[in-house]
Amino acid sequence: MKFQLQCSVVLMSVLGVACGNPQNSNTSEQSATSPSTDSQNEQHANANQKIKPAKKLTNDASAVANEAWILINQLDQLIYAENAKSNPDIDGMVREPLRELSTRWRIEVKMTDSVTEGKYALCRKSLNSLDAWARSVQEQSSDRAQKQLNYERDKQYCKDAIENPKYGNTPPKISQAPI
Repeated sequence: MKFQLQCSVVLMSVLGVACGNPQNSNTSEQSATSPSTDSQNEQHANANQKIKPAKKLTNDASAVANEAWILINQLDQLIYAENAKSNPDIDGMVREPLRELSTRWRIEVKMTDSVTEGKYALCRKSLNSLDAWARSVQEQSSDRAQKQLNYERDKQYCKDAIENPKYGNTPPKISQAPI
């Protein structure tokens, strides 16, 4: 009987380590008390967490395109500035917000309905062009001037799409009922 108890304790500790649980010296004693301690800790942790409502997604490309227009006009000034060539934080100040908005655009607009995007896709392209230009400035690459020209061209296309929404843009779909 004593041998069986020792074997079961050893087996439980080996299985516990294999499953990622820490090995304890008093395995048989702690196995009886740890479930209540763990559940108390989980309840305390859950009581401190606040549940936030999820952001409502939209496939309205015009709203995201207007956000993109505002953002690129704010951020391109940082790259046009002479000190951009020596600023090591271009990644955090410029490229990160561009990538965040571009990702959000792909999730909210592009994945829901690409027809809704229409000519506003040119604004998404200007986000990508500005990111490419910022990267070339940051890396001091030889194609900075070409990247800047590409960005300025794409920015003008975005401006035209925002100023003339009736040409080539379709209205957003009415949201479908939740599944």
